[in-house]
Amino acid sequence: MSYLHRASVGSAPAEADTVAPLPARLPRIKSPHLPTEADRRPPRSMPLTRRYEAMWLCRNGDIDSTVRIAPATPLFEEAFSALARGAVLQSDMGPVAVEDVVPGMRVLVADGSFVAVTWVGSMTLYPGHSPEPDDKPVTLTRITADAFGAGRPMPDLVLGPRARICLRDSRLQGQFGLDAAFVPARAFVDGVSVIEVTPAAPVSAYHLVLERQAAIRVMGIEVESYHPGEGIEGMIDPRMLSLFEGLFPQMHGLSGFGPLAHQRLTRFEVEHLFD
Repeated sequence: MSYLHRASVGSAPAEADTVAPLPARLPRIKSPHLPTEADRRPPRSMPLTRRYEAMWLCRNGDIDSTVRIAPATPLFEEAFSALARGAVLQSDMGPVAVEDVVPGMRVLVADGSFVAVTWVGSMTLYPGHSPEPDDKPVTLTRITADAFGAGRPMPDLVLGPRARICLRDSRLQGQFGLDAAFVPARAFVDGVSVIEVTPAAPVSAYHLVLERQAAIRVMGIEVESYHPGEGIEGMIDPRMLSLFEGLFPQMHGLSGFGPLAHQRLTRFEVEHLFD
């Protein structure tokens, strides 16, 4: 298409027969796009993902392992972040750090028996913001030595963001009719003997699945072994459920976890219990 150009200052006027004729139909100039309601919405962010590692005991007694990239959501992270690196468990062969536990080992649980580990999950917690809705920085729970009595724990024990411990208190019977319950470790944060800690460097965190769900004795504290919770199958999207179940090849479906050893209480219920 030819365009008309204005003559430069001081130049001779263009000859009439050299001026391009106007087109019969001028091109239509589009008006600027006015933003619509859809344009004003913030762009949908892609879900964050995380690297998860898992080892499990095969039916033939072999140990297999995998590394998966999956959503960084509480559903997935809870399965991999109960115990910080360095936590010591009692196995039937003696004390062992959680990072050295392998499927097939038997660990001491609250009733005094040794139960086989069938799955070990781990991930790395990085300083910064978490993917949770409140977007607060990632924090760990440090239970200082003797916080719950002599040797409970001994020495300090560092737990992951969503770890639960087994609470045995007479007030449970009075309010809930329970002898024991699994409660969030965060519920006991007081800034003195139980402290919320923001890591300054990446921290490895671990969780264990046992032959049956139980409270594992860890340095004098009873920590809940991993269980996704009862009825979770009906609470999440089928595609997400399939991805989640794939992290536990040692069992067929989440029903393989069996029943919970104790009922779970929320942080609010625990705080109300001690009001």
